[in-house]
Amino acid sequence: MKRGILKKAVGFTMACVMAFSFAGCAGNSESGSASAGGSSAGSAAAGGQKVIKFFHRFPDEPYNGFIESKLHEYEKSHPDIKFDIMSAQNQDYKEKIKVVVGGDDTPDIFFSWAGDFTERFIRENLILDLTPYMDKDPEWKNSLLENQMSIYTTKDGMIYGIPFRLDSKQFFYNTEIFEKNGIEVPKTFDDLLAACAKLKAVGITPIAYGNSEPWAGLHYIGTLNQIYVPDSVREKDYEPTTGSFTDPGYVQAMKSYQKLLPYMTENPDGVKPDMARSMFAMGQAAIYYGELIEIPYIKTDGPDLKFGMFKFPEVVGAKGNQEILTGAPEGFVISSKTKYPQECVDFLKWFLGKEVGTEQCQKIGWFNAAKDTTSGLTDQSLIDGYKVVSEAKQMSEWLDNALYSTVSKEYQEEVSKLTNGTVSPEEAMKKIQAKAKEAQTLVKSGQKGE
Repeated sequence: MKRGILKKAVGFTMACVMAFSFAGCAGNSESGSASAGGSSAGSAAAGGQKVIKFFHRFPDEPYNGFIESKLHEYEKSHPDIKFDIMSAQNQDYKEKIKVVVGGDDTPDIFFSWAGDFTERFIRENLILDLTPYMDKDPEWKNSLLENQMSIYTTKDGMIYGIPFRLDSKQFFYNTEIFEKNGIEVPKTFDDLLAACAKLKAVGITPIAYGNSEPWAGLHYIGTLNQIYVPDSVREKDYEPTTGSFTDPGYVQAMKSYQKLLPYMTENPDGVKPDMARSMFAMGQAAIYYGELIEIPYIKTDGPDLKFGMFKFPEVVGAKGNQEILTGAPEGFVISSKTKYPQECVDFLKWFLGKEVGTEQCQKIGWFNAAKDTTSGLTDQSLIDGYKVVSEAKQMSEWLDNALYSTVSKEYQEEVSKLTNGTVSPEEAMKKIQAKAKEAQTLVKSGQKGE
């Protein structure tokens, strides 16, 4: 068989396998007994019940257990509703959801990242518009944090999702290491480099970093793009129909990233992001550029660790926006093909509301977008994290999700090469510019680049 034909055959087979495995992962819970395959979104009523397919990406404990317990709780108070619960790990989830959305096996409610990751589905009219539901219920709309809901709102005003967990990027630092070595919290990027040089000189790994999953590198680059590139230019470039990425700020962002590399974990492209986090938690590195949702993990791996947080330091003279808090909430959307739109909306109103949100932050350390969910919470690090996100003037989508899929993939590949020293910033951006030009054609012609 010729190589080209073989690749097509393998690709088709993999797509079938992913679709089949999605169907097969139903039944992993008490609510998963309904068949997940062979029907359109919103499974046929069984025994007088409306079966709602619910697909999420948190199969690990205690997160999966919390989610399933709340779905079962809702079933008990709504005997006409039965959930068909499915889950998959992060990367598998991304691949499976791309295969099933739009097909006959589309889940009614599913997890989806804000930005172009979901907006690709919106362009195909596959996501339910929540705007009219919120307009009819202003009390519900006003109960959610506006700065978080804006991330799940398109430029033309369509509300397409509701956050399940709030998140942002911060530098975590070991307070004992800083104090022992006379290091103050960096206020500028030069301060950060100086602190890293001082730590390295005494044999301490300054920054724990793992980029074997290259979205991690894009978190650094995404922040630096915001700092170096004016908002209006960056917004135009992140839009797939107009992106060009020719502003010199993108090269400057990569050059600043390069300045950090000598102070990071050796060979970060061979280190998993969660391993880097564990290194920091166990005191093997002084700094970690992490997400607020990682606080529970850090506390588990390093129960005796004393740590603080600081935002990405100011780059003096940069022409971008240094007020943006890097990070975006992650949430759930509803399929436009569901047979039960009102039932799905009613469930999300409860599941992602204040009552469940308060319980959620106490039990698993994650906040949803409902206002005032910190009642009874005693963990100061979580309270501080919530304050940072809830009071943020402006937030950004994760770069890997904000960009058109083919541009995102190219960016990840080039940043990995930049990390291991096989490409220059200028060379990397030329490749990204070419891919952005290609993306314009794909989107305008209605083709899929995934």
